[in-house]
Amino acid sequence: MKKFCTLFAMMVMLAFSSQAAYYIVGNAPFGDWNPAAGVEMSQNNDGSYSYTATISGSVWFVFASGLDANWDTFNANYRFGPSGADVEVGVDTWYDTPSGGDKSYKFTGSGGEYVFTFNPFIKKFKIEGYVAPFVLESCTVAGTPTSIFGTEWDQNNTDNDMIKLADGTFKLQKFGCELGAGTEVAFKIVGNHDWGSAWPENNVVIPIEESGLYDLTFTFNPENNEVGYELAKSGSFEVLTGELYVLGEVNDNGWDPSVGVEMDTEDENVFTTKVTTKGENIDENDGVGYSFFSFTTKLAENSDAWSDIAAYRIGATEDGFPITEDMIGIELNMGNFGQPNSFKLPAGEYDLTVNLEAKTLLVTKAGGGIEELANDNSKIVAGKRYYNALGQEMDEANGVSIIVTTYTDGSTSTVKVIK
Repeated sequence: MKKFCTLFAMMVMLAFSSQAAYYIVGNAPFGDWNPAAGVEMSQNNDGSYSYTATISGSVWFVFASGLDANWDTFNANYRFGPSGADVEVGVDTWYDTPSGGDKSYKFTGSGGEYVFTFNPFIKKFKIEGYVAPFVLESCTVAGTPTSIFGTEWDQNNTDNDMIKLADGTFKLQKFGCELGAGTEVAFKIVGNHDWGSAWPENNVVIPIEESGLYDLTFTFNPENNEVGYELAKSGSFEVLTGELYVLGEVNDNGWDPSVGVEMDTEDENVFTTKVTTKGENIDENDGVGYSFFSFTTKLAENSDAWSDIAAYRIGATEDGFPITEDMIGIELNMGNFGQPNSFKLPAGEYDLTVNLEAKTLLVTKAGGGIEELANDNSKIVAGKRYYNALGQEMDEANGVSIIVTTYTDGSTSTVKVIK
């Protein structure tokens, strides 16, 4: 009896193997539901048949052992499919597909190639799943606390999307983040806003030992999935663009992040310009009218986007720092980048000189006093001597100081500074 069953099975398989062809009939890419024009499948060594197709979106289909222009003939003699209702199918699962039927199978693909395999001997079919290659389109820093990220562990917060650099790495900077002592900053890099792709395996944790304002730089290298960060007190990261603008109440401007007076430069370090102030703000203590201003290395796209230039702003060491008559011609210390503290000047016309490397501001009255105060960069310096306000020589500038520079040609220049 066992020999007979084996022989019968072999005869059935032989009968199927002698079948001329099997087809898939359906909408595109399977012939646009034409029972006379399905796509022919290829026979495999085990007697099954396969067809590979690129599927994007939903398709409806059935299998067939032959083709015929007449639907009734096709359904009665050649069709393999469900009855009563369409059946939605997925990948990597064998499904029964009986002869006949008047309904179809539905499958939804994601844009890749899929292999449809039909075994007429057991009347089953399977669609082998397609795994699309991973393409990293975006990187987002998700983490805690909200003083950095705005929302906690939010992979969809586009404010934390990283910028892709020319070398293929990603970078995100956050400036002026208020963090308390004992706070722990924790984060991961999330690819394509999907937690299924996140690095590293364990959260990066940064302990904060001292309360204050901090700047953070996050980096990610997709070549080796390396995650990095840099933490510093606010203003430590210099945001230089090769440009510098005067913001605020100068030259008839108001406080608008998209409007500024562009300063001149030859070396992208020392910047100069002339400004006019009207002194529109009267100080209640001295009765003097002042105009307020600061600087930025970048202008915003519109008048509401102050946050866009927050990291690029630089000004006084304290907000509303008054430049009085006795400070004219003195190099004044400036604050750090990311600190928008303003200077204030009485009404008048002034020449401003900013040295970004030294972070100093020199203000002189327009048309007067510049020559004797400015160093001559075309000469070779032989030496410098430092004096305090009483004329006593010092080892280095400290407080209100006079610097006397001697050049190799015997000439000298003098400048008064505050350190």
